[in-house]
Amino acid sequence: MGIEPEVFDKEKGNPEEFRLQEEDRKKREEAERRRGEEERKQKVMLRLLAATLIGAILVIYLEWPETDSPVRKPASVSEFLQPGTEPDRKVGGMMDTSFMDPVTGMEFVLVRGGAFEMGDTFGDGEEDEGPVHEVEVNDFYMGKYEVRVKEFMKFVESTGYKTEGERGGGIFTWTGSKWDWDSTKSWRNPGFAQTGEHPVVGVSHNDVMEYIRWLNKKSGKNYRLPTEAEWEYAARSGGKKCKYSWGNGSPSGNIADETLKKQYTGCTIWEGYNDGYVFTAPVGQFKANELGLHDMNGNVWEWCQDWYEDTYYRHSPRDNPKGPDSGSKRVMRGGSWADTPRFVRTSNRDSYEPTFRFYVIGFRLVLSPR
Repeated sequence: MGIEPEVFDKEKGNPEEFRLQEEDRKKREEAERRRGEEERKQKVMLRLLAATLIGAILVIYLEWPETDSPVRKPASVSEFLQPGTEPDRKVGGMMDTSFMDPVTGMEFVLVRGGAFEMGDTFGDGEEDEGPVHEVEVNDFYMGKYEVRVKEFMKFVESTGYKTEGERGGGIFTWTGSKWDWDSTKSWRNPGFAQTGEHPVVGVSHNDVMEYIRWLNKKSGKNYRLPTEAEWEYAARSGGKKCKYSWGNGSPSGNIADETLKKQYTGCTIWEGYNDGYVFTAPVGQFKANELGLHDMNGNVWEWCQDWYEDTYYRHSPRDNPKGPDSGSKRVMRGGSWADTPRFVRTSNRDSYEPTFRFYVIGFRLVLSPR
């Protein structure tokens, strides 16, 4: 029986319109199905990528060298994966291995902390280098070089500061016949030629602290002098048993040598060694130690943060020792261009009053990660 067109339109709609609606519905369903498949494929790919990355991280962690590496192995995979939150950290929880101070241009190298045997581990040092004792230090950044003349000059030009030597008395030098104060000498003119690339000398511990206060205010950071323990740990390439910062063999630094003896015939030197410099050398002229630090032994003595005490090692704390609470002298480390092998050993200790300035003494800075 036929259906009247007007009846069909009223109850079921037009056949052609119905067909088009069905086709549109099927197209929408097909599009939805394809989108679902694409989403599932993307999820699978993301899972595979995540698994690959985690696998790579595990391989790096498991194959991380336990020794002879300047970068400490994380204590766990979770530490390796922990996101960094401080300005001095990179994504993934790994600290930058170096950075440059924007105010002065000084370069800093990351020293990963650890435990080591501090003191005269070779048994041929001075009494104040013992007893050998275990010390552990935290991570810190250390200046790749000693602070240079040009970096100290920025402070003086910015503030108008006059060093203690410039205010009166000069600095301690060799006059030609004896060691004595020379009121005509200062960090600007220590008695030998220097450029902006040479380490600044003739600055007292007090002068250095004024420099640090200025730099911290300008940079917003918290630079300081190294503790004696940090200095020795860094000089020994992370606490290794090294008599000198270059190792245990032939020297690679600016110390008392054949060049010095040509000018000062009576001095004691490292026989047969010629470094080419009578006085200070521009920083970085000699091979760095295993941490990338230059001139840790020789060139200039370096002021440290600690007060000096000859028996301090007998009661030093194990973790991050900072020296006695008070004293009359500040520690110096490293030896200089004028020093014999005995005084450029990594365990050798020396000290002077905070007001003392000498044309063989300079400094370098450190910074603790925030």
